[in-house]
Amino acid sequence: MWANFLVFFDHILNFQKQLLTLKIKEMTIKFKLRKGKKTNSILLDLRHGRDIRYRMSTGLDFRRGSEKYWDSSRCKLKVPNDITNSTYINNRIKEIEKEIEESITTLIKNEKLTQIGCSNAIKKIINNEPENNDETISNTNNIVEFFEWFIEYYAVNNSPFTNKPLTSGTLRTYRNSKNYLIKFLETKKLKNFCFQDIDEKFYNDFVSYGKDKEYTTNYIGSIIQKLKTIIGYAFDKGVHNNNEFKKRYFAKFKEEINHPYLDESELESINNLELNSEDEQIVRDVFLIGCFTGLRVGDLMNFLKNPILRNDGTKQFIYVKQNKTGGEVYIPINSRVKNILNKRNGDFPPYVHQNTINKLIKSIAKKAKISSDFILERTEGGIKKKMKKPKWKYISTHTCRRSFCTNAYNAGMPPHHIMVISGHKSEKVFYNYIKADLKRRAMQAAEHSFFN
Repeated sequence: MWANFLVFFDHILNFQKQLLTLKIKEMTIKFKLRKGKKTNSILLDLRHGRDIRYRMSTGLDFRRGSEKYWDSSRCKLKVPNDITNSTYINNRIKEIEKEIEESITTLIKNEKLTQIGCSNAIKKIINNEPENNDETISNTNNIVEFFEWFIEYYAVNNSPFTNKPLTSGTLRTYRNSKNYLIKFLETKKLKNFCFQDIDEKFYNDFVSYGKDKEYTTNYIGSIIQKLKTIIGYAFDKGVHNNNEFKKRYFAKFKEEINHPYLDESELESINNLELNSEDEQIVRDVFLIGCFTGLRVGDLMNFLKNPILRNDGTKQFIYVKQNKTGGEVYIPINSRVKNILNKRNGDFPPYVHQNTINKLIKSIAKKAKISSDFILERTEGGIKKKMKKPKWKYISTHTCRRSFCTNAYNAGMPPHHIMVISGHKSEKVFYNYIKADLKRRAMQAAEHSFFN
């Protein structure tokens, strides 16, 4: 068994090396001449795939009239020539090219190759800036200014919490929190609000502002969570010494919502639908794959752009490196997913935007007659509210992960096995996805040998 595993592991390493080689080959680095009135400037032109293109001056130039010595195909000055610093220019071009290749290769290996990351790396090389892995902490005591620095800095640099740049989803929640704070300060007419101004009155007013706006408890809680992270981070870095955020009253609260999931029979109803629209067929299949794999919607969309499968004997697995945690997951392909692949000649459905899924899946669920009344309970503006609607109106991409975890749990799969597939790191977070009622959970517990 171990021999098979080592062979399988070796195949994975070889595949990763081949993939890295292909990505590196997508990169082209050229140096081009820009003719000026007095001097000719040398420009760097870098391209990687279709998404990344970067051009900037190298700072290298030579006098006008000597452009005949420029070799455009080899991107260097011809020798011999009458340019006094030609040796330096050619050596510097070679040096820049080598350093950029090394830097971009590192970004590709670490899966951090973005337009912003690429431009930052190139600027450091062109400007001969020394490597410095230390954070340049903003020393401003103004909370909004520090908030803006934090978002901008960790959008491209490794976060101290995840050891990688913040994801687009996380950045969105930070921006929401910052905007909430700005509007709150404007409403209270508080200018130049600093870390030292934080106290219990600020906290209570901050929460009350959200309630007055009739925001949900969970939305206000997520805003406080991000704000508390910013305040704590600045405290740890010595930007301020106000420890009010550590006190018990400064709580980041959360309300458990009874979001619906789809049981096996409801998923089967969606699967058996006769759909004439190709868009609906794609959305239906993508949605069902989400329900049978438990992938976060972002990871599922990334997987569909470039499906990677792994084989281990008779079992086939979906392989995904999770965007949120950076962890790797191997998800066994069950018979329902195989049926979807079989009807598509062995292929996964094409990538479709999350917004398109949310737009069409409700009407698909309605056609599948998932229309029993569902009462959603949550707190808005500090008041507990009950919203009664047909169940199909509550169905979205978020339903997939809840349905997978709950159906697997109801089928008797041990929680720690489900978490291996779902990629949950915390049981507390995992159980938020389990929508089984108390009676069902009690029946699960009754099967344990302790109750025999």
